[in-house]
Amino acid sequence: MGKSCVAKRVKVEWLFQQPWFSTKGGGLPQNIDGRNYNGVNSFMLFLLTEKEQYGMPVYMTFMQAKEKGLNVLKGEHSFPVVYWNFSIKDKNGKKITMDQYRHLSREEQENYKVTPYMKTYNVFNVNQTNLKEVKPELYEQLENRFKSPALKDEKGMFAMPLLDVMIREGKWVCPILPKEGNQAYYARGEKDGHIVVPLKGQFEDGESFYATLMHEMAHSTGEVHLLNREKGVVFGDDKYAKEELIAELTAATTGQAMGITTSIREENAMYLKNWLAALKEDPKFIYSILSDVGKASGMIQERSQEMFSLLSQEEKFMVGVIQGNKELLDDLKKEGFVPAPELMERIDSSHLTEGMKEHLDRQFGIADKPESVSFTLEDVMASVPLRKMYMKDMMELNLEINDRTANDWMEAYQERKTMNNDFILAL
Repeated sequence: MGKSCVAKRVKVEWLFQQPWFSTKGGGLPQNIDGRNYNGVNSFMLFLLTEKEQYGMPVYMTFMQAKEKGLNVLKGEHSFPVVYWNFSIKDKNGKKITMDQYRHLSREEQENYKVTPYMKTYNVFNVNQTNLKEVKPELYEQLENRFKSPALKDEKGMFAMPLLDVMIREGKWVCPILPKEGNQAYYARGEKDGHIVVPLKGQFEDGESFYATLMHEMAHSTGEVHLLNREKGVVFGDDKYAKEELIAELTAATTGQAMGITTSIREENAMYLKNWLAALKEDPKFIYSILSDVGKASGMIQERSQEMFSLLSQEEKFMVGVIQGNKELLDDLKKEGFVPAPELMERIDSSHLTEGMKEHLDRQFGIADKPESVSFTLEDVMASVPLRKMYMKDMMELNLEINDRTANDWMEAYQERKTMNNDFILAL
């Protein structure tokens, strides 16, 4: 299992700037009912979705498929998902549930023995079933949820409002300081720790900026008062390299969940190569790493979602579009929000599903329009030599014209207005 997860990395000689996940769109892996997978399962299903090039990270068990009237396609194989459960017994062997155990006093809990154990169940991706044929509407809903458009800022770079407002309002666990420079780092400290990243405009693209930011945010989660991870002291030692791997995988997981493609930082490539060599020898090693990754990624995602209440209507609209959240868009419509044309120009519509395009057009009157046509009066005259063209008709044409042409139109109209709108321009 562990070896298959890193096969994509092992077969190449660590080319720098290769995305961890090349699939487009964002969102956490989840089951068919919309419940997110956590920790190791989440990351493993990310990798599986990438490896098999599934269209979306949505999975279901064989029984869930049957309950929804679906069939698993012939020849498809399941993937194991693990979760921890607990056996809780008293001295006489009587069992109670975890919920019952939590409601006991500490003295009462001492009379019970709690034994953790791991269980597995097998899941299939929705593309391994006939969902698309049997329930096309549900399939399209899932597509809308996971197919994220590229969101751009005013300078044409990819933008993620939830992270932008976190920086702007200082809502992370430590200050984030974007400033002109060539270094990105986290300075440790429970009280004075801080993150420094270069300005977004210094990066080749917006995704690289956010990937770097999330890498440093991952480091900051390891402080004693937070997740309390063991960190190296000397640059390059095993603990240092392990922390770099955790930060890289956290940035990858969090980025994918938010619709951001991340890349390997060049300075970490050799460290990651060494750790993946250890993984090839002992695939179980990945579970110890991903436990920390799951916690760090969860902290970043949870704090990011808390930023929603601080977003402007424009930013909420962009989040709604990028996440395919039709309910959010409907709520904004009820509030009377109308997106400005320049706001829509920041969305790469090629990433929008037809369903989302139709929803935007229905709610906000936004749809793909044919390219505008620029022409001169002479062009029009030459294009209609065999039929009548009336001034009234030409003035009502729904075409964009330049200033020079507009003046020509008005001059011609003033000269001929005494002849009414029936003046024949061409025969």
